Amino acid sequence: MVEKNKFFFMKKIYLLSAVALSATFLSAQVLETDNYNSYNVGNVGTAVTGVTAGQGGMYTYQGANTDYQIVTIDAAHGNSLQVKSGATAAAASNRYVFKSGLDTAWANRNAGNNILKGTLEIYTGTATGVNLMTSVIYTADSGMVGIAYNSGTKLISGLANLTSSAGVSGFYNITGISSTVFPANTWVTVGYTYDSVNGVITYTVNGSTITLAVAGYTITKNLVPDEHDITSAFGTGNNASTTAAIDNVSIQAVNAASLGTATVGQIGNIAISLFPNPTADYLNFSGKVKSVQVFDAAGRNVSTAKTVNNQVDVRNLAKGVYIIKFETENGTQTEKFIKQ
Repeated sequence: MVEKNKFFFMKKIYLLSAVALSATFLSAQVLETDNYNSYNVGNVGTAVTGVTAGQGGMYTYQGANTDYQIVTIDAAHGNSLQVKSGATAAAASNRYVFKSGLDTAWANRNAGNNILKGTLEIYTGTATGVNLMTSVIYTADSGMVGIAYNSGTKLISGLANLTSSAGVSGFYNITGISSTVFPANTWVTVGYTYDSVNGVITYTVNGSTITLAVAGYTITKNLVPDEHDITSAFGTGNNASTTAAIDNVSIQAVNAASLGTATVGQIGNIAISLFPNPTADYLNFSGKVKSVQVFDAAGRNVSTAKTVNNQVDVRNLAKGVYIIKFETENGTQTEKFIKQ
């Protein structure tokens, strides 16, 4: 499923600092990296204006200084970067952390290193509300590629700049790249690649890699990275704050990537509507599905439901918020519903 990404884009103009690159010809080059272990536990910075650098040269934008923390979640990870979102479905709830210099590092990369590769670990944290904890690469004026944890669906989604068959480009949220549910307080290792020459994007979730393919769209080619942001962005219907974290971030320029063989096929054709929501007894849905699974708010599978006449019986479920996952011939789609 693709949907036009509603991230709040912000034109950023800052002094750029040079990034040291490997001198080895055609070797992978680290453009930006951090594990946060050299920083002090506490606030990242002293201002959330996006123009005053905090620890490690990180800039923060929107919210309060306390929304951006260096924390120790567990001994295995040492320090991590924690971000707390706002509690509304409005742009003011978004949070941004970024550094300067990615554009300069990319411009100075070795010849042939035309694939941008990002890897990191995401800590799902409180997993409340509907917020996307995201690693995203921006061009000077749009989104390019990224990956996110959705605290509402408990799933990993992708971000991609796509061009439609009509020649119109846009930045889209890509669902269906992984069916694994990640509950609160879980570490997940994720990654993405963007091949600027051939127009190829891949996503990796806990070691499983897929190559993006969306019917009616192609990957927009020749985009130039300007900045890497860690963001917490609100989703539709968000009404709660989410506290999540990231660690072991690496952005590289490489000349080859293990892109895998599986594809996300026909994502744009998955369009299942769910009603009524909330419901006390039955959920109706439109669309052809192969199977249906229901998960509770903690990500536990509570039902592998049989469907009759496009209807799911949820009378046996306790009151609360649930995630329903539909498997179709073209992939998967997940939706949130409320049992009254």
